[in-house]
Amino acid sequence: MKNRRVILVMLLCVFLLALPLYGCGNQTKPASETQSGSQATTADKQTYTIVDQLGRTVEIPKNVKRIVALQHHTLDIMLELHAQDKLVGVLSDWESLLGSYTADVFPGIRNLATPGTISELNVEAVADLKPDVVFVSNQVPKESIAKLEQLGIPVVGITLYVADKEQASTIHPDLVNPDEAYTEGLKQAINLIGQITDKKAQATELWDYVAKNRAIVAKHLNEVPENSRIKVYMANEKMYTYGTGKYVGVAMAKAGARNVAETIKGYKQVSVEQVAQWNPEVIFVQSRYKSVLDDIKKDKAWAAIDAVKNNKLIIAPDYTKPWGNPTPESMALGEIWLAKTLYPEAFKDVDLDVMVQSFYQKFYGIAYKEQE
Repeated sequence: MKNRRVILVMLLCVFLLALPLYGCGNQTKPASETQSGSQATTADKQTYTIVDQLGRTVEIPKNVKRIVALQHHTLDIMLELHAQDKLVGVLSDWESLLGSYTADVFPGIRNLATPGTISELNVEAVADLKPDVVFVSNQVPKESIAKLEQLGIPVVGITLYVADKEQASTIHPDLVNPDEAYTEGLKQAINLIGQITDKKAQATELWDYVAKNRAIVAKHLNEVPENSRIKVYMANEKMYTYGTGKYVGVAMAKAGARNVAETIKGYKQVSVEQVAQWNPEVIFVQSRYKSVLDDIKKDKAWAAIDAVKNNKLIIAPDYTKPWGNPTPESMALGEIWLAKTLYPEAFKDVDLDVMVQSFYQKFYGIAYKEQE
């Protein structure tokens, strides 16, 4: 009897020790319950890290569903990647920076919240949108970025060029090799945005299209001797122009042009006398600054310049986009437009109208039409 009692006690102890393994006692909680907040699964909270174009390491959720885009070129690239369904907020001045075609591509944009601009943002308004990621430019104050990060909101800086941290944070960087910086910068931006929006394949396709068109330009320019390259000038408002270090200088070089303002650095104001001394053969004006062309024609101070005398004053079409920073269109279409405009004989087999319509249908899903 005594031995039987001992055996029963031992069996009872073994049973009690085994209880936690079967859900009794202090059981271990699922990972989704041990983490803060009410999360459905561990997979929902998986993250990875990227280095943005401001040189910052950022932890990104793997499943990004809500994005606030406060950098216009990033917004544009998202449309080209067909990722607009993830947008919950955009910069308030998107239409003046990009154009009304944006609403043709994405009609719902007019109903989105606008919690900031390219240079400032409302932290509380951004946070209220509960974004998984916020895209910003290098013009947004660092304090605003820090406040968003303190709230646990990932912030990704997009500059469209590759540079060290100091230069990446400036609006007009001093780039050692502008061609490489802007080429790699746009490629990097497209891939970053594609990765974050889960549109990697589309990002690859977009960059491949850019690279293919650039190769067309390079091939056709072989027919144009170096000593025949045309001197050009880009006229902007208030006598500002682009010198060395800005993308427009890269675009001109890629298109076989000689930028007469290459002796200045960045985006600077010059005088009519200086332009007259440079004596460009062609003067370009961006479509957003059309009134500048009329001013040049009316001002007698410009009359002696070859480009004016020979009526070589040309407005760039909308699809070339603003020239300060590169975009997929400016590299894929703008550089071809520049080259074909300057050297029509060398590019007579290139049907630019077909290329433009192909790009807009493929990446925007609409037909291209010149904005009024």
